[in-house]
Amino acid sequence: MSSERRLVLAAGPLLVLGYCVINSTKSVFEGALVQGLSPEFIAFNSFVIAQAFYFLTLRDKQALKSVVRRCLPDVIMLNISTAVCWIAVLYAFTVLEPAVANSVIIGLGPTITIVLGFKLRPGTKALPLELAAAAAMLAAMGYLLAMASDGASAIGEVPTGELVFGLVMCFLTSISLSGVTYYTKRLGDAGMTVPQMMASRFVALIVATLTLLIVRDSFGPYSPGNVGAILAISVVGVIISLYLLQQGIVRTEPITVSMLFGTNLLITYITQFLDPRLHQSQHTFIGIMAVSAAMCLGTWARWRHGKRTKEQNPAQQPVEEAKA
Repeated sequence: MSSERRLVLAAGPLLVLGYCVINSTKSVFEGALVQGLSPEFIAFNSFVIAQAFYFLTLRDKQALKSVVRRCLPDVIMLNISTAVCWIAVLYAFTVLEPAVANSVIIGLGPTITIVLGFKLRPGTKALPLELAAAAAMLAAMGYLLAMASDGASAIGEVPTGELVFGLVMCFLTSISLSGVTYYTKRLGDAGMTVPQMMASRFVALIVATLTLLIVRDSFGPYSPGNVGAILAISVVGVIISLYLLQQGIVRTEPITVSMLFGTNLLITYITQFLDPRLHQSQHTFIGIMAVSAAMCLGTWARWRHGKRTKEQNPAQQPVEEAKA
């Protein structure tokens, strides 16, 4: 296999990994921020800036209008999935330490992706080792929740009500994240470019968070510190990181994307040392390492399967490269 071919195959996963590095650091930052500001206040301001940037920097607005009209059902579903994903994860951070919340989200991700795949992409089947990896992630997730309930997490004991709330928010985040992955892939297959997706992706999120702000009267002060934090989340955590993710998703199989999200965990755990309210837990470390190991198993299984398929069907490679 030529070096150029290897670079093409690695481009998608590397872009997703770049997103994971930024996102894991941002998770700890947001976990501290939501202790003083409402999740909807943070999300609304961050995504208003991001949506304006993506829309204003898109040159061909007429082409955007045309492709949105042609792919409207999938565009709407991408908007809804995005809104649920970002709002729910911020609410999860209000009661769970970031590493545990991300572990639960990732532990659920492959299973949900596999289930959704039967309907949304029936031609792509999960491999036996991917099924085993998904089961291992679920087991590790259960361990982390049990430790949080017993007071062995970085924030101490989590009351049962808050634990259930956090689990529900993580479930919503995970299922919507799988939806984002699939609908991004479907829109890419339908000819919608990444800039067009980004320019039309956050409308539902902005409307939903504005509604929450009004209903809950949860506006925060626009102090210099809050404005700086929101700008950092918007520019680095949204504009840059999501562009990397979108580019990676259209070049990578959804199940592989779900497995690669596991790299968030170790970086999140390390970054938590910078948050003085968190006292690092050995049990959290054990849990995230189990999830990460399962992620590596699933990713390796998909890579090996893809390599064997290409070796057996070399005539299909030019077509696949053209799609990428």
